[in-house]
Amino acid sequence: MGRCLMSVRPLALLPGVQHRSAADDDLSHLYAEIMSARAADRLARGAQRRDDSFRTDSGRLAASLLAYAKALERYRLPVPRAIRDELRLRRRLS
Repeated sequence: MGRCLMSVRPLALLPGVQHRSAADDDLSHLYAEIMSARAADRLARGAQRRDDSFRTDSGRLAASLLAYAKALERYRLPVPRAIRDELRLRRRLS
């Protein structure tokens, strides 16, 4: 009988499966913060409060967008036009 040798080597990745990098983790965390800030901003606008919670949540969203844009630039990735436009608009409103 023939001898069957098995090699020990890592399995090839399935098509379309990639390892997540530190940049992916960082950007996904920052994007989650944007989504959370957007939800808080919608809640504040819907409540129609007379206190400063609207400004606080709006400021949080602007800060989240800015942090995301800076992270994209740090990783040498393009900042989506929609985010650049929203940042520009929020700067003019404040």
